[in-house]
Amino acid sequence: MNLSLLSEIESGFVAMAPAHLSLHGAHVHPLLEERTYSLYELRGVLVAQATPNQLRDAVWRHTIRRARLSQDWMVGALGLAMPMLRSAVRQASRGLDKDSAESLEAEVVTAAIRQIRVVTVEHSGLGYFLLCRVRRAAMGERKRAVATVARQVWGRAQEVDFEAVPDAARSCESVLEAAVRAGTLSAGEAELIARTRLEGVSLVALSTETGAAYKTLAKRRQRAEARLATALRSVRTHALGGGQGGATSPVSPTPVCPSGRLFRREASNSGWPLAS
Repeated sequence: MNLSLLSEIESGFVAMAPAHLSLHGAHVHPLLEERTYSLYELRGVLVAQATPNQLRDAVWRHTIRRARLSQDWMVGALGLAMPMLRSAVRQASRGLDKDSAESLEAEVVTAAIRQIRVVTVEHSGLGYFLLCRVRRAAMGERKRAVATVARQVWGRAQEVDFEAVPDAARSCESVLEAAVRAGTLSAGEAELIARTRLEGVSLVALSTETGAAYKTLAKRRQRAEARLATALRSVRTHALGGGQGGATSPVSPTPVCPSGRLFRREASNSGWPLAS
């Protein structure tokens, strides 16, 4: 049976993780137990909603440093990133033919390896940083695939909607990334906002996809957007010279993002969060 590239990587990851891809919990972060964890087990820790960002970053730092020195650990890093890789491929490959989907998958893996090799590990929000980069690579490859089909059918690419990530969405994505790095949002909260606000996935659909209750997702997004709005207002105040005594803004300055793309003033009702 022919496996896809991501399936081959996952198979290698699962086979190697118990014996060759492991970390001692106490050496990684104080919240982990005094025992050995396989990367496969740690992947489950990373995707858990309750896991603190600091713990996620600590696992990623140890994994990335080893991946830069070992091919086996590069497979481990890709295995750790598998949920985000599959999500990026699934979203970007809809409607593509088999060859284009395989090319897109290869581009996503290449982008992930490239970022693992160059990302600054001292930064926070490493997982969300990688997610943004592989998602961007996936949409870029989708644009190229659709353009190729357009040239074959019409002889020119201008006749088709490429579904590329627009500049405004890129700027909004940068805002979310900065918010994760600053600790204003968790990576999960940023992903929730990105999926439902930038990609147009409804909360109902996301609830079905993730198994989380609709009202839980709506309230989580409402609280996250309120914190983000406060942080962005603080950024504007500092940019206009209204900061006091060199106080640090909760979100670093980022490209301008139309606020309506990330949240609406009527985003939620205290009685029943809106489904959007």
